[in-house]
Amino acid sequence: MMRMTGTMQMGGWYRRALTVTVRMAIGLASIALLAPQVPAALADAVLAPVPVVEQASLPDGFAMVAETSTLRLHANFTDSRLVVEDRRSGKMWASNPFEQLGPQKASQEDALFLLSATNAKRQMTNLLTWNTEKPIISAVNIPGGFRATYDIDKFKMRFTIEYVIREEKASDGRAVPFLEVTVPDKGIEEYGNCKLVTSPTCFKMVTLEILPLFGAARAGQKGYVMVPDGAGAIVEFKPEYPQYRQRYSAQIFGPDAAANLFTVGGSGGRGGNSVTRPTMPIWGLKQEDGAYAGIVTQGEFQANVNAYLAGYIMNANRGSAEFIFRRQASIPRRRSVFVNKIEEDRLPGDRQVRYVLLTGDDANYAGMGRAFRDYLMLVKGLKPLPAEPPRPLLDLFMGITRRTSFREDFVPMTTFDQALTIIGEFINKGVKDFDVHLIGWADDGYRGRWPRRYPSESTLGGDDRLRNLIQEAKRLGVKIFFEDDYMFGYTFSSGGIIGQIPGLRNIWPNWSYGFNSRWDTVRGVNKLPVFEGSGGIYLLNPVIARDNYLERDLPTHKAMGIDGVVLRQMGNMVMSDTNDRYPLSRGEVAATWMKMADRERDVLGGAMIQGANSYVLGHTDRVYDAPVTSLDAFGDATVPVYHIATQGLVVRHTIRANLRNDPKTELLRQYEWGMQPVYQLTYAPSSDLIRTDYNLLYSSQYEDWLDPAVQEYKSMRETFGFLSGQAIMNHEILQRNFNRVTYADGTRLYVNYNPDSRRTPEGAEIRGYGYALERKGR
Repeated sequence: MMRMTGTMQMGGWYRRALTVTVRMAIGLASIALLAPQVPAALADAVLAPVPVVEQASLPDGFAMVAETSTLRLHANFTDSRLVVEDRRSGKMWASNPFEQLGPQKASQEDALFLLSATNAKRQMTNLLTWNTEKPIISAVNIPGGFRATYDIDKFKMRFTIEYVIREEKASDGRAVPFLEVTVPDKGIEEYGNCKLVTSPTCFKMVTLEILPLFGAARAGQKGYVMVPDGAGAIVEFKPEYPQYRQRYSAQIFGPDAAANLFTVGGSGGRGGNSVTRPTMPIWGLKQEDGAYAGIVTQGEFQANVNAYLAGYIMNANRGSAEFIFRRQASIPRRRSVFVNKIEEDRLPGDRQVRYVLLTGDDANYAGMGRAFRDYLMLVKGLKPLPAEPPRPLLDLFMGITRRTSFREDFVPMTTFDQALTIIGEFINKGVKDFDVHLIGWADDGYRGRWPRRYPSESTLGGDDRLRNLIQEAKRLGVKIFFEDDYMFGYTFSSGGIIGQIPGLRNIWPNWSYGFNSRWDTVRGVNKLPVFEGSGGIYLLNPVIARDNYLERDLPTHKAMGIDGVVLRQMGNMVMSDTNDRYPLSRGEVAATWMKMADRERDVLGGAMIQGANSYVLGHTDRVYDAPVTSLDAFGDATVPVYHIATQGLVVRHTIRANLRNDPKTELLRQYEWGMQPVYQLTYAPSSDLIRTDYNLLYSSQYEDWLDPAVQEYKSMRETFGFLSGQAIMNHEILQRNFNRVTYADGTRLYVNYNPDSRRTPEGAEIRGYGYALERKGR
């Protein structure tokens, strides 16, 4: 079942502003290429022999340039197109279709890349038509493939692309073969004269979409394209092919919060994301009996995932990665007057994509998820979880400041002593060894006075009662985690009118609770501080947050005796920063945040991160707010690609169990996707939260939820706990709303979302809104 939670993005700001950029489909017919010599077979790992299918026929003009135990790479010497031959199946994966796709040849059918650029003015009025411009191409052999240089002399632009086939060895001995395509940063040259804005020879690269037709499926073929929106979605090839006006195009990990007015990914007590986004740098395409998974391995923080159905420009179903080299910004000309311009400087760094080729039983969306799992383990170093069941997690919401036009008052929902009472109730009901996450514990509660956190809120009991809570919980085998925030600085909090005067706030920064809104904040592409006015929220520069606030408060956390922290929003949104003292790219921002999480884990023993963006994996003990939906305006079915990739590598938590919209189906989805529950409870009735910023916590009083929570925590531990370290080997849609999950040890789980019963292929009956777990050997 799929819930619509967002709208299809039509390529981000640079797509919405088509008049800024110019699009070039590089037709590469009849261009001389240096004939490469065949290098020795690339052997990145010692792999077991695989069955080899006889070489299939290729169009004239192709010659083999590299070979591994499972792949061959062929190149056409006259136009630099390429074909990857899978020796296991004989399937050919071509950069471009061998035959014309329709009665009239589309302008992009021969394109090896799609390039958008701007001129010296870097504005939205410079439209050029470059479709007929042919680059001069030269090529040299490199180990495992070749490097092609494309020189577009008329537009004074030159860049190289490297095409290499490789193999890695998975932990179970499988060969993982892939085509690796790299755009080296040092190979990009823009050599026009850009000193004058009227220069006719100045051109600057904005985006580069590589191999836009790799493995493209012709109209009439069966298959689907997988997009990484939320948990994952598949878009099936359609039997009818209208002229589509839309495509899927979304930036990996969401838009740059410094290029757009930022919005917080979670919403109050509900948690989760109000708009889904790509949480992984991956997409995939299944074509008949073969499939591939495309993984962006370098440059993923400045890249889009694109997916097209046949009928959009041409009759081919396809997917691709599009790299961003320059962004748009609203540049201030004078007070309240802005003009849209493209950045002058190019975003640095190599760009790289690997196309993992899948065959046999792996040629589906489950195989795509496992391909990303292999990447996480082989390249990112993730290890399987231990076999024991994960500890249950309980959220306790403590309190929040209610701000009105003329006064503020604090709303206590769970004092520190009351939290100890709730913990005791769960222990008396038989729930042992669990973790408790305190939300809204700091000064001013949930809305807080970030980056100030101590002393803890006096209305809740202050530091003395908080310390007592931690000590008593530890004695009972319960670990306490604080929600913490190093992303945001709040100015609209207690402190009176003086604290809101900008000049005075910058002279006495303590009146803005420890940060200077001029020097310590994230600055956008336009160099202005990133500020969300209605909530009085600034984004804090990560280096300053780490050095000034994390290191300041970490000793106090340690002295309080907590077992870890939950870092708010760091996996839900990511931005770049043009702060003069500590400028950071999106990747550097994420890396700095992850260093902060690692520091918390080293000192305190644990750290969780709110948000599912895949860069958090390996740095968090749990993924808090794992994706549970995906975009359905473009997709046909939600599929758990994210959870297939991460099951057995990290514990994931879903929507708060006491806030489920449809308890029957959402509980079944939790079982099916291998997630763990979390209840978010309070001592006081949830009606007390009326007219606060946390009014979505609409049903939370612990007395109402104690028995259901105890039952669910016990059931998950006793029934599904043994699957904690198990990988998902397959996920199948047997019938509409009737699915099967197969784990590494052979355990199978059937889940029926229909109101009436369904039968398994073996004939067993699964009741409506029910499941059946077949453990190995039982």
